[in-house]
Amino acid sequence: MHQIAETLRNEWVVQIIGEVIPRPEGTENLSMPSGEIEVIAQQVEILNESLTPPFYINEDTEVDELLRLEYRYLDLRRDRMRSNLMLRHRVVKFIRDFLDERGFIEIETPILIKSTPEGARDYLVPSRVHQGQFYALPQSPQQMKQLLMMGGLERYFQIARCFRDEDLRSDRQPEFTQLDLEMSFVDEEDVLSITEQLFKEMVETVVPTKKITKPFLRLTHKDAMERYGTDKPDLRFGPGIPTRLKRCSR
Repeated sequence: MHQIAETLRNEWVVQIIGEVIPRPEGTENLSMPSGEIEVIAQQVEILNESLTPPFYINEDTEVDELLRLEYRYLDLRRDRMRSNLMLRHRVVKFIRDFLDERGFIEIETPILIKSTPEGARDYLVPSRVHQGQFYALPQSPQQMKQLLMMGGLERYFQIARCFRDEDLRSDRQPEFTQLDLEMSFVDEEDVLSITEQLFKEMVETVVPTKKITKPFLRLTHKDAMERYGTDKPDLRFGPGIPTRLKRCSR
């Protein structure tokens, strides 16, 4: 066993059979999840050897993105990537639990649908069965929303996958996920209140270290344009130059 153990290297897959015991007092390593225990090995077997990884997996260092994508299976083992995936999981789970408690049901709508005349371009999928015909990947499930609401499903939601065949921009990508929240017989205040409560409680529960402004600032279109010069201001930054001042400067 000692001869085998001397040959072991990082990233090798090994099978160790032995007794798990607490580490002697003073030798614990609290920076490791398993730092308070050790294994008294009785049998060691090398299941698979490994080449040296192209980048450090256990360190949060900057790595070229193309290299990360080439070795994506290694990149996914890094703490930052794992944390991102876990955060998304907790966010989606919170949304489902929150809306379920308030009488919403989750409905999944088709991915392959008839093309609809909306603003963005559709991704088209040729049909093998119907020669010369195409399915469209939904920009958003707008057509399905209308059917479901008229069908009497007054409160429903979905975590919808959407596709848009557009050039990349800073706020637009070809494939993304959005929360669709649908309610019948409500007014503006109902919609604003439940979405504000959802995001406020989600931040406080999922990432309590983050700070969130309560209550949310509400701006009319006129106020936003006069104070920030845009109808979708990023409130993390200070006010921009008001539109009327921009006109004067020209």
